[in-house]
Amino acid sequence: MYILGFHPVDVLLIVAYLAAITYVGKRTVGKVRSQEDFFMAGRSVGKLLQYFMNMATIIDASNAVSTASFAFSKGLAGVWLLLAPIFSGPYYWFIAGWFRRVRLITMAELFDERFKSKFLSVFYASVGIWLTVILAGMSYKITFRTFEAMTIKPVEKCTVAEKQQMDLFKEYDQLNKLYKAKQLPPENIERYKALDSMYLKEQIKASISYTPASWFYILYTIFVGAYVIMGGLKATVWNNVIQGLLIFAFSIMMIPLALVKLGGWSIFAAKVPEHMLSMFGSGLDEFSLGSIAAFLLANYVIGITGHQGNMAHNGSAKDEITARVGGLGGNYTKRVLTIMWALCGLLAYALYQSSISDPDTAWGVMSNNLLGVGLRGIMIAGILAANMAALACNCVYLSALFVRNLYKPFVQNKTERHYINVSRIAIAGVLLLAIYIAVHYKSLIDIIKMQPLLNIIFGAPVMLLLFWKRLTLKAVYIQVIICTMLFAVLPEILPLFSSVQHSKWLTQQTSEQTVTRSTSATQQDVDKGLASTVGQKIRKEFIIPPASLYFDSVARSNPEDANSSMTGLGRLKAELVVGRMTGLDLQNMKPSTLMTLRYLIASLLPFIILIPVSLITRDKGLEKNIARFYVKMKTKVIADRELDKAELQKSYDNPTRFDHLKLFPNSNWEFCKWDKDDTWGVLASTALTVGILLAFWLLIRTLVH
Repeated sequence: MYILGFHPVDVLLIVAYLAAITYVGKRTVGKVRSQEDFFMAGRSVGKLLQYFMNMATIIDASNAVSTASFAFSKGLAGVWLLLAPIFSGPYYWFIAGWFRRVRLITMAELFDERFKSKFLSVFYASVGIWLTVILAGMSYKITFRTFEAMTIKPVEKCTVAEKQQMDLFKEYDQLNKLYKAKQLPPENIERYKALDSMYLKEQIKASISYTPASWFYILYTIFVGAYVIMGGLKATVWNNVIQGLLIFAFSIMMIPLALVKLGGWSIFAAKVPEHMLSMFGSGLDEFSLGSIAAFLLANYVIGITGHQGNMAHNGSAKDEITARVGGLGGNYTKRVLTIMWALCGLLAYALYQSSISDPDTAWGVMSNNLLGVGLRGIMIAGILAANMAALACNCVYLSALFVRNLYKPFVQNKTERHYINVSRIAIAGVLLLAIYIAVHYKSLIDIIKMQPLLNIIFGAPVMLLLFWKRLTLKAVYIQVIICTMLFAVLPEILPLFSSVQHSKWLTQQTSEQTVTRSTSATQQDVDKGLASTVGQKIRKEFIIPPASLYFDSVARSNPEDANSSMTGLGRLKAELVVGRMTGLDLQNMKPSTLMTLRYLIASLLPFIILIPVSLITRDKGLEKNIARFYVKMKTKVIADRELDKAELQKSYDNPTRFDHLKLFPNSNWEFCKWDKDDTWGVLASTALTVGILLAFWLLIRTLVH
């Protein structure tokens, strides 16, 4: 007897995992006595638990599934969306120490502490809560997509309407391949465009699943919320050990099974086109060396500095060396696993390229076909573990922001128990809002590409306030308001208006481009006389299809009518609208150039506002407050709470205590000279970066040759 396609053994394993994490939550609920316990695990987390917390928190199943999806559709170049932070290792070593030294509970409190601005902390909390909801929604959607792919309904059990959807999708998939290979007959172009619009609107599907979205989201919300509502970060930290081990299991198990099914590395390499094994893309998609660098700057340098979870990730450690070691270990573990996930995507391509049409389902289809009884249960438990770990921490960030920065300022002098209970209600609220995001956004890659643009809003001012005394409150106000409108409000609000959705200017696409590239000949090429043997290097023409400039995608209003107007789908790319207004010719740019431009505009604009405005404005009456803030940032954290408090008081009594350590004396820049811990951390992270990338490169070279 199977339950939604699962063997009873698999169901028992999944139930056992859910019971275990719920039990941990129940055991920790009595140990939560204060907000610091609930939000920061009592600031008592050691190195091993800190490692598992950081690793499990920054790794969710969306990372595995989306990386496999990118690799399946775009080759290894797609891996850089998650591998790019490997270059930020030294920077992460430093920010872990900074956010532990600040000794706060939420990121919003930074603005109150530095500028004495309640309004700015409230504004950060509001934006941060929305970002957390987006992350939670992405986690929901990934888990559902994977369950869908692992619970496929047999064709004989599908309804007539469902069979029709699948038949239309098969036709679309065949026409799409011919179109991209420049082999589509002219008489089929209109049919292709009609089916393409239906695909973009999700009116046709590759397969039908047993799993109904509504019931899945309800049950998932109940289980994921149970332990974090009970135990907060304390329960999350302990559960992350279980979840971390399951993450390793589900990340690794499919590689040997897929290789055995294929017949080894040589057959795998022969079935994957050479351009898909390029580390920096072929120029036909969005990923090139320039776009990867721009994405790294936007998301993993500027954006990550203002991330809502920095305080919980680092502030929960008992001291700063613990925060640094745990953070660095978790970061590099994710990069190694990212390469494994990309390999899974390529293995899925080698095995199922003719049957998988939606890349987002590659992980699920591969799991469904390769894993036997028991292993499927471990895979599902691992996916749940990864998503729950990340989602639990996101919920803790949100509840902390809501209670401490939105609720407590207006409802004061209540007991700790009262504020903890309000936090639990807030967690339930974010889980429900996450369902809306999961349903509203259609593409996983659109969510991932959108996220850094939102993080930059506060990432830039947080980066400057940590190091630059001259940053003023007025500059931050102006920058945050402008960037919030451009990157968060207008892209979501404007598409709701029909005039914007159907605007001829905003629904423009790039010009169709034909490029010639070197590739390995297929049997079809040999049959056409383009090559003498399969695998021979030849030059072929490929089409770069038109891409939407200002929306995530565009489609015909009526897919059946060739003369119907185009309509914008998804989010409006306001940063590219800004680029066009400066006179840039976007229509003839390649996708990788557009992506580079998009992230560079988003990265540079906040600083173009912050620095000049700060230089022409002043913050009066904050001199003493600013001095206390920066001397605290130079005072190392001691694990013993009483000793740390005494050391901090010495710094407050003498704000110039560490001025001799400044890298630029008598300036407004607060960078300090490296000490022994800084030097060893930079050397270790650099060595890890070089080692992992070298191993990655050698693997690719082995496959190519």
